[in-house]
This record gives sequence, structure tokens and C-alpha cells, in this order.
Amino acid sequence: MGVRYEGLDIGHFRAIQRLRIDGLGCVNLITGKNNTAKTTILEAIRILASGASLTMLAQVLRLREEDFNEGDESIRGSDTDTVFPFSSLFPGYPEFSDSVLPILIQGIGGEHPSCLTIAPTWMAETRGEDGVRRIQPIAPSVSDDDEGIPGLRIQMDNAERLLSLDALRRAPNRGSFRRPDVPDDRRLPCQYVAPGAADRTAALGPLWDRIALSDLENDVIEALKLIDDGISAVSMVGGEGTRSSRTAIVRSSRLTRPVPLKSFGDGLNRIFGIVLSLVNAKDGLLLIDEFENGLHHSVQEDTWKMIFRLASKLNVQVFATTHSMDAVEAFQKAADDTPEEGVLIRLARKGDLILPTVFCESELSVVTRNQIEVR
Repeated sequence: MGVRYEGLDIGHFRAIQRLRIDGLGCVNLITGKNNTAKTTILEAIRILASGASLTMLAQVLRLREEDFNEGDESIRGSDTDTVFPFSSLFPGYPEFSDSVLPILIQGIGGEHPSCLTIAPTWMAETRGEDGVRRIQPIAPSVSDDDEGIPGLRIQMDNAERLLSLDALRRAPNRGSFRRPDVPDDRRLPCQYVAPGAADRTAALGPLWDRIALSDLENDVIEALKLIDDGISAVSMVGGEGTRSSRTAIVRSSRLTRPVPLKSFGDGLNRIFGIVLSLVNAKDGLLLIDEFENGLHHSVQEDTWKMIFRLASKLNVQVFATTHSMDAVEAFQKAADDTPEEGVLIRLARKGDLILPTVFCESELSVVTRNQIEVR
């Protein structure tokens, strides 16, 4: 199995001034204390994989409740001093200025090297003789006449997009867009499992539909057997008629009838979210925030082994975060049992800098045997 990225270079994104991580493996576990940018790295990967699509930018903001409401005052000209949509993605929540340093997110090497920059810029709107509306960047001095439109210049490898802040302000409230603003050939399949993904199984309905009645359905059932070996079938019901939401139900030899998956507790629901996202990330990326949430330490090693196995089978590069030494020890044991490379990345903060330490698979046993503090 190859890897999408052999390294990551992130600059001027949220609390990260500059961070470079080399030596990434097939399955990567990121650990460190609070406020060391673990989740921020996952956000950067999501944005890079999507080509900075408006839908993904909106989702990233919404998860941190940083999105804006439609009732917010329209943003044009001097109004940018008070509200700068997506300012939270830049260090220090800056006011709009084209002197703000651009965000850099680069995937280095591997099968899908790519480089993304996002920078504030002033633009002008023109209409050609054919009546088509066009926007183009302008010099800062030209914007002083109040005719300039504030926006973002997004560059992905050799392609460039200009987006006005008015459009970006509305993006978090639209959820998704009928017509993707980034071509499919610039996107990389990427699935994200949030820390509280077990709260609602209804959101997993579309993922289940993509693999239902395929061989991948068996992989999901086998993963659920890590907690209840009596489970033999899974289905999604609802979404029609009076039932507006969908619910995952399971059949188990221990029960006389199918019951909602939620009845089995957080652990089974957590594994369901992880494995369903994994089988939908074929030839792409799986991101798991706070891996250990809902999982008892006794099932974590088998869960990691399942992740290693399916990641190899489906050609998926995995990035996960954790605060738990139990999760680190289980990860090390699973990595020892697989030919695929497992990498542990410890993040530490020194002033404004985030410093990474990378432990390759051969070093993981030393870390756990000597109880080296990696959290």
C-alpha cells in the first residue's frame, strides 16, 4: 500500500505558525497535550484533500461554531474591518487585509503531492462584451476608492480561484452546494470521524448506502463483532413517510428481534462510525479525532488491527488523534502485527511553535516499554 502524503507542511493556519512533519506512514497516530494543534492538523488535511472547497471550509467552521448567520450584516468595502468571514482560520483572528500572511497547506511526496495557499486579496468585478461577469485581483491602492471587493485567492497547485467574502459569508449557512466549486480531479476521497460521532447514527446513512449489499458490508459487520460477536446484520431504516431521520438497526443472536444500534452503547456506535467511514475512504484518507472516545481499553488493540487491515486492503492513509496512553499502547501492539507502517507523532508546544517528534514503527515498542510520556 502506498501513502497519499509522505509529509505535511502547514503554515499560518489557526495556531500553527509553521509545522513540518516528515516520515508519515500508512497509519499515523497524533498525540500531545491540549492546545498542541492535533485537531488543527486534521482540519488542514481535510481542507487540502477537498481543494479548499466552500462546503469543506463551511464544515470546518461549523464544527467549532465559528460560522456566521444569514442575518449578519453584508460584508463589503469598509465593513470588512468588523467582520472577516473565515478569519478564525488565520492566526490571531485578523481583520481583513491583503497583508495577512497566506495559509499554506502542503502534502509532500507520496501518491498525491499537492500544495494549497489561501490569502486575503482585493478584487474587481468586470463584465466582458459577452456579458459574462469576471473578477480579478487588484493592487491594494486601487481598493482605496471603495470599488474593491474583499475576498480570498485560493491556489491549488497550478489552479487559482477568487472568491468574494460575500459568497464566503453565506457558505457556512448553505451546508452544501448544488454544483461543486472544485473539480473532482482535484479532490481526494477523505472521511472524517468527529470526537462525538457516536451521538447520531442518522448522519451515517449516506455512507451506508454507498456500501450496502457489497462485500464491504461484511467488513462493517466483522468490525462490530469486536464488541458483540452475535451481530449478524446491519441496516438503515427510516427517512421516508412520517420518519424523517434514519436509524441504524442490527440483528444479534442474543436478541429476539432487530434493535437500534444505539441500544448497544457508545463503544459499538464508535466502531460503526469508524469502520463505515474507513470503507468509504477507499484510495483516500481517513481522519479520526480522539480515537479512544467511547472505546474501552480492552477493545482498542483489536480496533487498531481492524484499521490496519482495512487500510491496507482499501489503500487508505489514516490519521488519528488521541490523549490516551492506552490508545498508544494498543496502537503499538497492532503495528507490531502488521507489515504496514504505523507512525506515532508527538506534538509539543514551545512558545508559539508546535514541535513534532516522529516515532517510526521500529521505535514504538521502545516508547511503550519505557512508558515514555507521549501525550
